Amino acid sequence: MKEYYTLDVEFPKVDFNKFSIKNEQVCKTHHAHLYANNKNIEIRLFYDDKTFFSEKILSWSHSIDWSKFGTFLKVKNENKNERLRKIDFSDSKLCGINSSTSFYEGNLKYVIINIDRVKFYWNPVIEKQNTTEFYLNDLGFNVVEPFYSTLFGFDGNFSIKRMHGMNMFYTLGKAKFRPEFNTFSKDNRSNRSATVVKEPKIQFKYTKPVSEEEAVFYGEMVCLLASFYLHTKIDYSLRRIHLPEHTITILQIEKKSCYESKGNLWGFNIYWDLHNFFQSKWQKGMMQHYNLLSKAIELFNQALLVDSNSEFLIRYNIIEICNNLKEESSKFNFILKGNDKKNKFNCALNLLLETVEISDRAQFRNKWTSLCGKLDYKPMQSILDRFFTTQNLNTSEFPITISKLKDMRNNITHGSIEKVDMELVRKANKFLYRINGILILNLLGIKEWKLKTELR
Repeated sequence: MKEYYTLDVEFPKVDFNKFSIKNEQVCKTHHAHLYANNKNIEIRLFYDDKTFFSEKILSWSHSIDWSKFGTFLKVKNENKNERLRKIDFSDSKLCGINSSTSFYEGNLKYVIINIDRVKFYWNPVIEKQNTTEFYLNDLGFNVVEPFYSTLFGFDGNFSIKRMHGMNMFYTLGKAKFRPEFNTFSKDNRSNRSATVVKEPKIQFKYTKPVSEEEAVFYGEMVCLLASFYLHTKIDYSLRRIHLPEHTITILQIEKKSCYESKGNLWGFNIYWDLHNFFQSKWQKGMMQHYNLLSKAIELFNQALLVDSNSEFLIRYNIIEICNNLKEESSKFNFILKGNDKKNKFNCALNLLLETVEISDRAQFRNKWTSLCGKLDYKPMQSILDRFFTTQNLNTSEFPITISKLKDMRNNITHGSIEKVDMELVRKANKFLYRINGILILNLLGIKEWKLKTELR
């Protein structure tokens, strides 16, 4: 079996010859070999050395947005590979370009293009239609591990069984899913030990026909839910979607995290394991608020990676993101109207002027005039007060007042660090962590939480 895919790559809208004074014309289309796994995805583009293509494409790359690199490519002749129908680079980001004097195959030189993801369309696999396998990154092992016991062997037979009561599939829209291990062995006849490797994945089965977009969306929702529970970003390295018309595989390189957390919901007084969490009624809230939850959960986990002041600003920002209320104001009900009301206001002004030096009375009168219109309105309740009320949170029970939180936010934002009590920031971060989690749980439709107000 070949270790690469053969294809032709065209840059239909790019004139590489503008990016070098070298005169030899660059071809629009290049033969290519694609090497792809979850550690590295590279395209080797072959060219005539006389065209100086590697220099030109490197110069061109400095003029574009690397996140849109795939939109410049058009793929041809990829169906010459067995079972392969189509290769799609449209969502691929450029990670780097490598060139060397040693990069030759036969008479042709090549340049290596590193990208972050690629999508393949294959002939359908009939026996696996309407199922999907989403393989998780390294951190995703923590999603699947609680569902399985250890490897058990007896009389030459070995198995890894699911924990008691965790054989069920969880329902989500048209789909049913559950975390699973894909296992395979590594062995050598000359070695005394063999190895069983456990690959974490989310297995989907569909009760009704789904599109590619729906299959991906269901996978993203489960991934987001697991990311919130574990307090760290869980992502997919490989997605294999089996539809009646074709099988799709989406491969992306794994981005290593410098931080790993094994979280839970204890901080919100919910003592569920991941199995219980998957069984709770989160599906409707997730579908309804997916875009908002994506942003909130990303920031929720990001706040765990930064210093105390940055953590505070991120956690405060999550509250602002979740708050969809607008300022409201209402007027006093005055007994007097029109000129009667105006005359009373003038009488009040004259009385007040008697308390002001004559030289300042003109300025005082101007100040009074500018304030008169505002006197018609009642003091507004804080938007945050009203928002927290809608979230079933009583601000009078908060261990840190909203006004104090606002002052801290303003001082940190404006660089007045000398006014910030770092011990109070530490406590505020602990408290805002709980508030953030509760807001996310509310968006999911989960109401079993309880706010802990004690701070140590």
